[in-house]
Amino acid sequence: MKHASNAILAAVLGTAAIARAQPAPGDPPKPDGAAGGPRGGPAPSPQSPYGPDPGPPRPAGQVVTQPDGSVELTPGSPAPRPARVHKMRFPEVLNTPTGWLLPAGVLYSRNRIDTGGGVSSDSRVGLGDVAEFGIATTDQVHERQTDSSKEKSEVLQPYVTASFRLGVEENRLFKGQPGVTLGFRKSFEREHLGSKTRIAELTLVASKHLGPDVALHLGGAVWDASLQENAGAAMPPDPITLHGQGFAKQLRAFGGFEARPLPRSEILVDLSWAPEFCYGCASAAGGPAGGMGTIRLKPELAWGVRYQVARFMHIESGVRVPDIGNANLLDAQIFGQITLTSFALSDAVETLK
Repeated sequence: MKHASNAILAAVLGTAAIARAQPAPGDPPKPDGAAGGPRGGPAPSPQSPYGPDPGPPRPAGQVVTQPDGSVELTPGSPAPRPARVHKMRFPEVLNTPTGWLLPAGVLYSRNRIDTGGGVSSDSRVGLGDVAEFGIATTDQVHERQTDSSKEKSEVLQPYVTASFRLGVEENRLFKGQPGVTLGFRKSFEREHLGSKTRIAELTLVASKHLGPDVALHLGGAVWDASLQENAGAAMPPDPITLHGQGFAKQLRAFGGFEARPLPRSEILVDLSWAPEFCYGCASAAGGPAGGMGTIRLKPELAWGVRYQVARFMHIESGVRVPDIGNANLLDAQIFGQITLTSFALSDAVETLK
């Protein structure tokens, strides 16, 4: 009996020891030496109340299995915005306007000097890819006292003008459509040697690429100008105007040509018109009776090159003949100009979209 009691006690104690060594129900078994196990090892790292660390950004649309067995489609990180490609179309060839507008928000500045003593500047800003506004000083307006062939006309400067142009970019409406712009330029009143003068110009021009490296520009202009002698007198005479001489005196055609033989170099040629005021000349037909002074439009031919020094800077140089009607090459001028363009405002606006 005593041996039976000892055997029963030994069996009960052995069963209790085995049960104590088993894991609690619902907990996975831990191998020897595992973290947090009964045999030592490092303690488990604390869990964040916001969930596990998501890790590095994953591509959009990746399927991820969560610890609880659920499946989730992660949105991932947004793709980086591609860098903008700046496409520059110049609003002028050398002296004539083109059918291209400045891109939206682009700032444009051109400064020129020539051997005839002319100095000019032109500052513009592109508006929404459909228009541009600018303020400029031009050195194309000339004056003279008499109509004598021995007298050389002088540049009337500074002559300040404001301009506004609107149009449609090339290939915008349909394939093969040329770039078309309608522009208006008007000067502030200029008083010099007792005379008041003003000019205005309405232009319509179309520009078309003939391949990737050649472009042609054709347009027409309606000019107007006024000349009032003895502006400071108590009763000055009526002003002489171009529109008072008939529409044929106002209408002129102009054009330009561009070719790019090298990636950064362009050859430019254009034909333009410029007004000339003659204070002591006899009034043209149709002018006020007894008045003095005439207004003429003279053709100008220019040719030169444009070289891109940097993305924001171009240097242009060439020759300009102020009046090709008399083939006087002695009055031809060599000019140089620097054109600066800035896309900073355009890029800043683009980031806000």
